[in-house]
Amino acid sequence: MEVLSIGVTAPTTSLRHRLIRELKFLLDEGVAVDIQESRGSSYHKMTLSLAAAPRSGFSVGDLLGLGRQYAAHVLAEYLLEEREQHLLRQLVDKDCKGYASEEQARILALAHKILRGEGRVQLGRHAKLRERLREFLENHRHINPEGFLRFRWPHYFEDLRQVVARAVDEYAAEREYLEFVRLLRYFVEIQEPKLPLVHVSADANGFCQVYDATFRQLYHEYLGSFDEEDDHDVSYEDLVISALITMAPRHIILHRHGSSRAGMYNTIRHIFDARATDCHSCELCLSSTSSPRESSP
Repeated sequence: MEVLSIGVTAPTTSLRHRLIRELKFLLDEGVAVDIQESRGSSYHKMTLSLAAAPRSGFSVGDLLGLGRQYAAHVLAEYLLEEREQHLLRQLVDKDCKGYASEEQARILALAHKILRGEGRVQLGRHAKLRERLREFLENHRHINPEGFLRFRWPHYFEDLRQVVARAVDEYAAEREYLEFVRLLRYFVEIQEPKLPLVHVSADANGFCQVYDATFRQLYHEYLGSFDEEDDHDVSYEDLVISALITMAPRHIILHRHGSSRAGMYNTIRHIFDARATDCHSCELCLSSTSSPRESSP
């Protein structure tokens, strides 16, 4: 008994494997699963048929319902996990024509990261798409999955376009950050070192202290009276980095992993490059309760 047919422009191998894997439980219950394929020059058709043995306990209605239900699940996975990459590429090509190919590749990677990083949203998209597909298959024996997205769920493409727009914004911010780091690295390279060594420590609350080679606290005008809650126009992390650049140390040791200021620690590493190293085993790093001020002599 034919359950449905699927028309696609992409190769059918992956979709076929997904259907067989999802319907394996029916094989275990004595239901014959048959998938026939006909290939054209640019369009391929797959036909799913199910047949139950007389003693299997499955009626025709059962098989139709199960076949379409699981096919909807497979098609939702297939569209979001495989075809979505192709659709995103098309949108990037169309909406980002002014960017070089390597820039488009980075924007595409950021778009994928945005989609995959929103785990809960991704699950919600899958559930919504699966339900729409199931409703469609209740009244239709044939489906073109990508055509379904275009004409039955137009908001899908608008959502993807918004993801691409976010990726473009992230790429612009990324470029600005890299240019910022490049400029500061240049300042560091042309300066003569003023101090042989400084230690930087960030406690669990994000409070930073800078020490000299003997762990004597270094006061700096940029940090002395700064209140992050009051000074909304200035970043505390920027001030710490500005202070370090002004101090011009030959070497920087970063303590306590910097988990509370991970972004700042990464920026310090990028700017100071080989001058910055991490410490994980001194008394300051191993202390989980004392603050940097308490740990200094």
